[in-house]
Amino acid sequence: MDQVKVALTFPAEQPLKDMIAQVSPRVRLVDISPWLRDEATSPEAKARVDELLSDVEVVYVARVPADLSQRAPKLRWVQFVGTGIDSLVAAGVLGGPFTLTNVTGTNALPIAEHCFLFMLMFVKRMQACLDLQRDHAYKREPVRPDFIEGKTLGVLGLGGIGLEVARLGKAFHMRVLGTRRSITTRQHDVGDVDELYPPGELHELLAQCDFVVVALPLTDETRGAFGEPELRAMKPSSYLINVGRGKLIDEAALVRALEGGEIAGAGLDVFATEPLPPDSPLWDMPNVIMTPHVAGDITDNRERATRFFCDNLSRYLAGEPLRNVVDPARGY
Repeated sequence: MDQVKVALTFPAEQPLKDMIAQVSPRVRLVDISPWLRDEATSPEAKARVDELLSDVEVVYVARVPADLSQRAPKLRWVQFVGTGIDSLVAAGVLGGPFTLTNVTGTNALPIAEHCFLFMLMFVKRMQACLDLQRDHAYKREPVRPDFIEGKTLGVLGLGGIGLEVARLGKAFHMRVLGTRRSITTRQHDVGDVDELYPPGELHELLAQCDFVVVALPLTDETRGAFGEPELRAMKPSSYLINVGRGKLIDEAALVRALEGGEIAGAGLDVFATEPLPPDSPLWDMPNVIMTPHVAGDITDNRERATRFFCDNLSRYLAGEPLRNVVDPARGY
C-alpha cells in the first residue's frame, strides 16, 4: 500500500493532526511549520524544509513555502485552509502544475451572519444605544429603530457567502437582488434571489437597494471594480457592507461618499490595507461600523477547514473528484 505524504504548513493542535492521520493508514503527515517559520533567516531550517518537501504529494497550506513548485516536484494537490486565494496568487501558486482547492462554504453562514450584524446595528441604531449606555443616560429620543423587513438587499457575488446572505435576506422578508458574471440577461426567482442581474446592469441593481453586500472574490477583474460610479448609483439612504476583500472597493471614493452623504453608512470587515492605518478617516466616521477582518475567523474555523480537507483527502485517495477546485482562469 503506497503511502501519501501530506505536509502541513501551519501550527495545528494535535486533534486536528489526528483527524488528518485517521483518514487512512496510507497518510503520512509531516508538520513543516516549525522550520518554515524560520527558513528566511536560518539555512538549516530552509534545508530541512527542502528535504521534507522533496517527496510531498499533498500540501495543506495556510502560509505558502517560497518556490513551492520547484521544491516539491512530486506535488499533485494543494489544499488551502481559507477561501479567498488572493494571497496564493501573490505567492505564485495559482496555475502551478498541481490541483488547487479551497474551503469555500465552510464558514459561509457565519460570514453571512456578520453581514446582518452590520445591517441590524444600523437599522436598530445600536451605536446611539451604546453611546447612551456608556453615558448612563436612559433616553428614548435618539433611538428610533428601523427594520429590514421589506427592504431591498443587493448581493454582489453569489458564491457560498452570497448565497447564504440571500437566504437570510429572504428569512427577514427582504427583497433580494443579485449579480452573477455568467449570465447575460436578467432572470427572475433564482433560488433565494428575486431578481438576478448580469454585470452590465449593476447600476440598475444598486439604485434599488437599501443594503448592498459585497461578497466577491478578489481577482484582476474585480480589483477596484466598486468605485465612484457605483457609489453614486446607490441611494443616499443605503448602506454598503463589505465582507469580500478591501481592494474590491475604491476606498478613497468610499470615504468621499460617506463624508458627502452619498450613502448612509458602511459596515466594513475588510480594508484596502490591513491592518487599517491609524490615520485612516474610516476610524472616526460616525456612519461606519468596522471589524478587523474577523467575519470568517470563527472559533472553530480551523476545525471546519480540516474536516473539509479530510473529506477531500478521502476523495483524493479514492481517485474521486475533489471539491472546490480553483479555476486558474477565474481566480476562484
